[in-house]
Order: sequence, then structure tokens, then C-alpha cells
Amino acid sequence: MKHFKYIKLNAFFALVILVSMISFQCSDDNSTEPTPPTTIRIVVKSAADSSAISGANVVLYNANSGESISREFSASDGIATFQASLSGNFYVRISAQSFKELPEGSVSPVPFSVSSGGTTTQTYYMNALPGTFGKIDGTVNPHLSGFLIVATSSGLNTEYHTYSGPDGYFVLFNVPFNTYNLDAIKSGYQSTNQPQVTLASGSASATVEINVNQITGSTLTGKVTFLASQNAIVDISLLDKISYSVVNGLTTVIDTSRNYSINNIPAGEYVAWASYENDGYVMDPDWIYKNPGALFVSFAGDSSKVRDFSVTDAITIISPTNPPAEIIPALADSSIPTFSWNAYPQTKEYIIEVRDINGNLVWGGFKPNGEIRHTQIPKEWTSVEFNFDGSALSPLQSGSIYQWRLYSDDDAAAGVQTLLSASEDLMGLFIAP
Repeated sequence: MKHFKYIKLNAFFALVILVSMISFQCSDDNSTEPTPPTTIRIVVKSAADSSAISGANVVLYNANSGESISREFSASDGIATFQASLSGNFYVRISAQSFKELPEGSVSPVPFSVSSGGTTTQTYYMNALPGTFGKIDGTVNPHLSGFLIVATSSGLNTEYHTYSGPDGYFVLFNVPFNTYNLDAIKSGYQSTNQPQVTLASGSASATVEINVNQITGSTLTGKVTFLASQNAIVDISLLDKISYSVVNGLTTVIDTSRNYSINNIPAGEYVAWASYENDGYVMDPDWIYKNPGALFVSFAGDSSKVRDFSVTDAITIISPTNPPAEIIPALADSSIPTFSWNAYPQTKEYIIEVRDINGNLVWGGFKPNGEIRHTQIPKEWTSVEFNFDGSALSPLQSGSIYQWRLYSDDDAAAGVQTLLSASEDLMGLFIAP
């Protein structure tokens, strides 16, 4: 069975909030005052009782590149506020002690759109995390933002990660009791120490300092092949191999000859990925299957390596969806909307997936073993009604924001997926009426 997970690595299951209103105030001489700074307000609440969660670590990211921008703690009212000259598409990751991370596990965050000079507010609800865990915090020295912080435990064979904020500070909540090695990763820098900490029930927290130096680093080059009638400019990124988090600075776009180059790469293990942005293309899953391990690349020191990619046309979805150039959800025409799309060549069946604001599966998608969760959608169909087979995990809630995503399968046999393509990462956003 061909596993579907690769095509979903760059899936940002989506939502967006209402964009802002820019207000202009005039003085007595009718002059226009300067546009106020952009404000992003992230409200963090408990899912159990809607109470405010203070001290939550909120990291703001650029949704088009996956790079972190800033980090703030939520205040006593549960609000983390970001102010700057920002506009574009963003998402957040939120963590707090004794609560499950948002989004959980490998679920991709939901993006939202922000207008320059406006105010955008989004509320997130966190579920309680049973058990007792530790905390690791610290700083990157010198105090720099945007470092991917990883805590790796050989005993647990797992990794916990976050990003440093503008002051170099970082925090990892809900870390199981064990021994960890910490590292800080960013383009053009290499850590000079990898501090080790041990969390035990008698010492549930630890504070560390990670020192970094500037480096020349390694270089990754390659070429992108388009399995479509028209070429375009697509982006290339390097992700941390375990968490699939984008390493800040390790992104670029191909040139007009379809070549790319990423420089200043620190030593480490990465996943190379093409076409994060909403550009009409997705990574070709058949190419991934036929080239096992081709996405993984490691650097032990300053060196040069080559990785080529193939991308293919994304499936075009019609309704309900946000416009291609905007992350603004469309209002569905019903609480049981009909999802429609354009037929995709060579498709034998389609797989549909609907997720809510926090990335939770609502209908369709795949089981952990790769099997499809809903009744087969034949290749002749280009639309289906929500929950047509009665397998939805919950109904759509009025006023809530969702994203639907479509996959094309080249094998109609039950339980088998040979994925050809998927719909765009930042499309399919809608509000239930």
C-alpha cells in the first residue's frame, strides 16, 4: 500500500478569521493620521469551561513559508498580543503546561489572513492533558529569535520542539520525565554546546542556555520537474527531520531555469520539500513512492548536496472555498454543504477530508493504517454532499470555520491508495451558516 502521509506534510488545515477594519481619524485641519500598527490577538481558553489560560506560549508563523516570526505568552486574560507592521497569511502554534498542544501531533496549523494596520482576533480552545510532566526553558545566546529548539531523548526516541522569541527565550511544556539533549537550529548558525538536562519527579523543570556561532554552512541545490503543461515558480524548504518544522532561513524559490539553491545550512538531518505556497502545485506522490528516502538529506559539516523534485498540478476545488488569492473563508450555502471540484485526470476514486478550526477530523480522510474512512467516491463524481455516507464524526457547527481537502487515487480497490494529487494547501476554507 502506498502511504498517503507525504502528500499531507504541507497540508495546512485551515481557518481564517475576519480581517480588520482600518480606521482613519481626521484632525481639525483634515490631515490623515498615520496608519496604526497591525495587531494580532490570540485568545487562549480551556475547552472544559472556557476559562482563560495564562502563560501559554504562542508562536506566530508565516503561513506561506512555515517560518516563525515572533513569540508571546498569553496574559492573565488568556490573550497573547502581537503588534508590528505585518500583513499576509499567518498561523500559530500554542502550548501550555497541563494542556495538549494546538494543533496536536502532526496536524497542520490553520492559517488566517491579516491586513496591514488592522486588528485580527482568533480564539483557540485547549484540552487538558492528563498526567504530570516537566518543563524546559532557556535562552539562545546571543539573544536571537527564530531558532528551532529541539529536545531529543534517546530513551524515548522522540523530540520536542519550539522556537525562540525575539529575546532569545524559549519554553517547552509537558515534557515527560527523562534525559534530553537540546539544540538550536537556524540558517547561518551552529550551536557550540548541546546542553543535557534530566527531568525527574523531584525536579520537574530545567533552565538552559544554548550558545550559537555564525557559520558558512552547507549548500543544497537541485532542479524541479513539472508534471504539468505549464511551469511556475515554486518554493523549496528544509524541515527538521523529526518534527517536520521548517528551519528559519532554509527556504528559497526556483529560478526561471527551475533550479534552486539553499545556503548556510547547519549540520543536521532534514526533510527537503517543494511547493509549500498556494501556487497550483503539490509534490508528486508517485515520485515520492518511486524514490524512497529522496526527501531526506543530512549534513555533517560544510558540504554540498543535490536533491531534485517533481511536482504536479493540484486538484482544483470549486465550492465552498476561499478565493485563490485570499485566506478568507466562504460562507457555505447550507449546514450540509455540497463540495464540488473539477475532475482530475486518471483518477479512479476520490478521497475527501473535512477538519475543524483546531485541525480535528470531522469527516472522511484516512485511518492510521491508510484506509479511507468514508464510502467510495467514484471517479465520475465531481461533487458530494457533506456526510453523504453517514460516517461523519460530528455535524458542522453554525458559525464555525472548516477546511475541506480532496485527494485523487489511481487505484479504486478498497483499502488501497495510489495517490495522484491533492487540492491546494490554502484552499477549501468555509464557514458553516
